[in-house]
Amino acid sequence: MSIDPIILGHNQFIGVDHFSQERARSRTDYFNDSDRILNVIRDFYDLGGTGIMLSTHPKTKYILDAIRSDSTLAKNMNIYPLIPYAQGYVRKANEVGILGMLKDTLEPASTSTKLKIMLKGGINALNQDFFSILSTFIDVEMLPFNGLNVKAIFLHNVLTDLALSMNSPEIFRYFNNYVKENYNAIPAYGTMNFVKLVESFDEWGLDKPLVMCSFNKAGFQMNPSKEECEKCLSQYDVDVLAMSTLASGYLKPKEAYEYLFSLPNIESVVVGVSTKEHANETFGLIKDYMSKV
Repeated sequence: MSIDPIILGHNQFIGVDHFSQERARSRTDYFNDSDRILNVIRDFYDLGGTGIMLSTHPKTKYILDAIRSDSTLAKNMNIYPLIPYAQGYVRKANEVGILGMLKDTLEPASTSTKLKIMLKGGINALNQDFFSILSTFIDVEMLPFNGLNVKAIFLHNVLTDLALSMNSPEIFRYFNNYVKENYNAIPAYGTMNFVKLVESFDEWGLDKPLVMCSFNKAGFQMNPSKEECEKCLSQYDVDVLAMSTLASGYLKPKEAYEYLFSLPNIESVVVGVSTKEHANETFGLIKDYMSKV
């Protein structure tokens, strides 16, 4: 099973910008209208794109509702959940308490599913069964995506890198197996430590990972260095979903993608676009460079 070569990112929809808070606020205001989000997704689909990445940010519910409202998108779009939305859990727990947070999180589920998850989670907590708690956590995070085409499930870099720092192959092995067996999806990982993750998987004898990480000509967020990441990419069998390809707007698309597709093992690229014109330019360039690889 392979992933879409071009995946629509969601940062622009939820107001994330690594360089400019002002630009982030402007995007948040602009995309408060869910019709504008749906128009971008439709423009992306009309250009041949069939994959979108979404975290479990509160706004995701409205994005998914918009996709479900369009029968063509609901049938043909591949969804790439990025779990968990850690900031959301912390904020919600502070606002309404732990029980309120659980109630809001479980809202999309049927009554029977809620009981099943809560019973399972309660028993697991009593037993202090870490891996079963992890499975419950995954199930809760995946509730909003029920009934849609989930192609791969990405563990957020916060948890990936935490597990990596614990030097625990068991956590990654469990996540791999659980995602495959219960969601028939590709287990995948976001990381800010590409080299360490790939080398660790190789050392532990785990299947080659699908990794979402930064690759760009400027070396932005490439750890421990641009040179080390490029070296690792060429030496190991790994599939990469490249993000931050424009270095958060520092690079022009042409120089960015000329560099990116000169590298080996770039499986796919995730990009954020806000307008039809931006989508036309970006996807046209990417498709052109991909055709030459």
